[in-house]
Amino acid sequence: MAVERVQAVERRRGLLRLCAVAVGLGVVYALIPLQDDRWGLGVGVGLVVLLAIVPFTVRRAAAIEQAAQPMFAAAEAVLIVVAMLVFAFSSAYLAIDGRGVQFEGLDTKIDALYFTVTTLSTVGYGDVHAVGQLARVAVTVQIVVDLTLLAVSVRAIIGAARRRTGGAAPPS
Repeated sequence: MAVERVQAVERRRGLLRLCAVAVGLGVVYALIPLQDDRWGLGVGVGLVVLLAIVPFTVRRAAAIEQAAQPMFAAAEAVLIVVAMLVFAFSSAYLAIDGRGVQFEGLDTKIDALYFTVTTLSTVGYGDVHAVGQLARVAVTVQIVVDLTLLAVSVRAIIGAARRRTGGAAPPS
């Protein structure tokens, strides 16, 4: 019974942490001016969040190895890494398109989020797309980062959860 209580508390804390990170990133994204004269701020926010993924992954992998529910903690960590990637690239895209010449169809913060998610998911509808050379470089960087950093983060996080559970698959 005590183990179940610890697991329930850990689940609630994990959900609260996930919500806090998502809301925090959303508030920063919504409030910080990322375009026009403050384009450097958008690039800076994007880089800081992107660089924070590596230490976040290392800390979460270590914490997962001590977690009462490692698979739940791993899922939470993966979702946070994805949210960080989306907000980092959305911020950078807004900054890069400050004068509206680098992207076609990218006019608002929602457009930037939408484009980032469609690029991450490899859907690419084409309604928003890179037309300038800087934008094309940035999108190429996102694709490479999505493939490598996300894969490495997920592998480290899931590996920690499997070590904690003794290699067992999650219960169905």
